[in-house]
Amino acid sequence: MKKLAAALAFASLVTTPALAGICGPDQKEDVALMETAKAALLNADYRSFASIAGSYFSDLEENYDSYFGPLETTFPDGYDRCVTILQRRESPSFAQDLMLFFPKGYDAPMAVLLIVADVEGTTRMIEFSYNTNISGVLDELK
Repeated sequence: MKKLAAALAFASLVTTPALAGICGPDQKEDVALMETAKAALLNADYRSFASIAGSYFSDLEENYDSYFGPLETTFPDGYDRCVTILQRRESPSFAQDLMLFFPKGYDAPMAVLLIVADVEGTTRMIEFSYNTNISGVLDELK
């Protein structure tokens, strides 16, 4: 009986994307790269996020502190939760998600915008923005 339960649990992991809808709600339009980036942010793992963002941000590694230092200082305990409030998909390969991340110990959320595109057959993050003032991020919507 235990073996059957373990097999069923494993089967559900194999058929379900591990990071689908990390900031919910699950959508059929979820993009794996975005969900992985959201998970890194939710865990306040900014180094992983920088790695996920990739080569389109050539100065990200050398300017890590200017990109993420404010987050590490302002929200040292990370985030309790996040919620996706806008998901836009446009053909042939443009996607953007706007999320609210709720820092531990704070009432006001931080807005985060992620933009990805399929560039020559590879899904890449081409832009990201965050701000505790949602207007600053809304100005970046495409």
